[in-house]
Amino acid sequence: MLKKDASSVFWLSIFLGIPIYLWLWSIGTKLQIDKVKINELKLLIFKLSVFYPIAYFVFAIYYMFTNGWVVMPMHIAAMISTFYAMIFAAKTLKSAELKREAEISEYLGDFFLVWFFPIGIWIIQPRIHKLINE
Repeated sequence: MLKKDASSVFWLSIFLGIPIYLWLWSIGTKLQIDKVKINELKLLIFKLSVFYPIAYFVFAIYYMFTNGWVVMPMHIAAMISTFYAMIFAAKTLKSAELKREAEISEYLGDFFLVWFFPIGIWIIQPRIHKLINE
């Protein structure tokens, strides 16, 4: 297995993974507070769905290299949390642009841009800057 390279996998994942979650956090919280009508429960669920995958990864990396099957339910929960965070960020962005709550057909393209982060950031970030500067 990957036991001899576990530390390099860990640090590479930390440096590549955490910025994505921080970016999602900034989209969801900044635009939700400034531009969109706040739904406190959905915002709390969003914050938990961003925090959980980071906490899961940091604490579960050890178990992945020893007992991988133990981590599977927590991994699935982290994946669901990540998808929820992506959907929430995409919906918040589109709702801020439209100045009303966006329908799924309106923010589906933004969801895929968030999902494919390395490409989507170049398209989404200028839109976020435009919204914040307004």
